[in-house]
Amino acid sequence: MLPILNIGPLAIQTAGLILLAGLWMGLSLAEKKYPKFAVQPAAVNNLVFIGLVAMLIGGRIAFAMANLSAFIKSPGSLISLNPSLWDLPGGVLIGLTVSAGYAYRHNVPFWSLLDALTPGLAVLLIAAGLANLASGNAYGAPAHLPWSIYLWGDWRHPSQVYETLAAALILFLKVLFPLSRNTRKPESVPAGLFFLEFGAWSAAALVFLGAFRADETLIAGQLRAVQVGAWIILSACLFLLGRRKKQAAAQVGS
Repeated sequence: MLPILNIGPLAIQTAGLILLAGLWMGLSLAEKKYPKFAVQPAAVNNLVFIGLVAMLIGGRIAFAMANLSAFIKSPGSLISLNPSLWDLPGGVLIGLTVSAGYAYRHNVPFWSLLDALTPGLAVLLIAAGLANLASGNAYGAPAHLPWSIYLWGDWRHPSQVYETLAAALILFLKVLFPLSRNTRKPESVPAGLFFLEFGAWSAAALVFLGAFRADETLIAGQLRAVQVGAWIILSACLFLLGRRKKQAAAQVGS
């Protein structure tokens, strides 16, 4: 665990640095794949930039609204660089809303856009696992195994490493070198299939690996919140996969 990286007089949050590096590498990889999905690189890059800015500003506003009295007393905190004064769900929701509005206004195809962003998301999931390892978040349940790590006063499953390795495997097998790439003609694959298959595999991995975590309250005595969320995402991806395939078959038949 290395939450703070000291570089001379600077103290940099390692997790944030890893996420920024993952975002940069993910977008660089995604940009190379844009032509495959028939999207304009400039439109996608603008959408990502606007969405990130909206997420950063929106997350701070959402946190301030939830802690209004504190920010009224100290309004300068609105421009603080402290990342703890930021609401993740609120920021993501606002970022996605603004991005969706931009895509609609500029006629960016929805499913093609998601396909184009999938390589970047795959790399970002790897970065998220490494960031959790650096910060000590998403820590594992107590376990005395040859590969256990000592964290928060006990030997534990390296759940962050499990999730990082799973994300790397999915990136390799489903994004970079999919086994089905030689058996499918590009024109026969409906838009959105690439993203939905990636989402289904990632969610399934989290359903399984979430059982090794110890940082969340159990729901119904067995499942953790992260597993419940992953089940919902997995179900939605599988449903939409079937629907997209049926729509594509109907278009071919007509």
